[in-house]
Amino acid sequence: MAMATPTQSHRYIGPPPVPGTSFDSLNRILADLCTRGHPKDGATLAFKKHLEEEARDLSGEAFSRFMDQLYDRISSLLESSDVAENLGALRAIDELIDVALGENASKVSRFSNYMRTVFEAKRDPEILVHASRVLGHLARAGGAMTADEVERQVKIALDWLRGNRVEYRRFAAVLILKEMAENASTVFNVHVPEFVDAIWVALRDPALPVRERAVEALRACLRVIEKRETRWRVQWYYRMFEATQDGLGRNAPVHSIHGSLLAVGELLRLIKV
Repeated sequence: MAMATPTQSHRYIGPPPVPGTSFDSLNRILADLCTRGHPKDGATLAFKKHLEEEARDLSGEAFSRFMDQLYDRISSLLESSDVAENLGALRAIDELIDVALGENASKVSRFSNYMRTVFEAKRDPEILVHASRVLGHLARAGGAMTADEVERQVKIALDWLRGNRVEYRRFAAVLILKEMAENASTVFNVHVPEFVDAIWVALRDPALPVRERAVEALRACLRVIEKRETRWRVQWYYRMFEATQDGLGRNAPVHSIHGSLLAVGELLRLIKV
C-alpha cells in the first residue's frame, strides 16, 4: 500500500468540524462516497437528504456557512491525489446539481469551474469518465445557463483532438464531446462540421480505449445530425463514409483500420437503404 503524501494528510481546508455537529455527520457521509467501487448502499441518498435537512433547519446565514464548508471539502477532495476521494467529490457534485438550494446560477458557475479543473489536472480514466458524466448532467440540468460552458468545453475538446497527441487529453476530449452531443445538442450542433473533421484522429488513435470512446462520441454526433441536419444529412454521411476509406489502405496500421471499421459500423446503423 502506498504511503500517504503530504497533500493527502492535509486535505481539509478550514477548521476541523466539531464532533457531533451536522458537518461532522456530513463528513462521514462523504467518506462513504469516496470509493473506487460502488458507494455503500444509500450513501448518495443520505448525502442528498442531509443537505435538504440542513437547508430546512438552518437560517440563511448559517446555511451559507455550511455550504461554504461543504464546497471547501469538495475542493480538497478534488485536489487530492487519491482517486477514491476524487470520485467521492464528483459523486457529491452530481447529487448537488439536482438539489434546489436557491443559488442555481452561482452553483452552475462553481461546478463548471470544478469540471474544468478536473479535465485539466486528472489523468486517471475512471475519474475522466465520471467527470464527463457529471458535466453532461450539469449541461442537461443547467439549460441555458450552461450554454457558454458547453461552448467552452466543446472548443477545448476539439483543440485537444487537433493538437499534438496526448493520450489522456484525447480520451477526455471524446468523453466530453459525447456528453455535450447527448445533453446539449443545440449548442453542439453548431460544431458538427468541426467534429466531423477532428474525430478521425481519435478513431484511429493507437490506444484502444480512445478509439472505443471516440466511436461513442461519433454515435452521439450522428444522432444530432439525424435529428437536426435534415437538409445536409446525406452529405454528412457521404463525407464521413469517404473519410473511412482513408484509414483502410493496404499499408494502413491496424488501429487505423479498426477505427475506420468502427465508423462504418455507426454509419450502417443509421443509414437505411
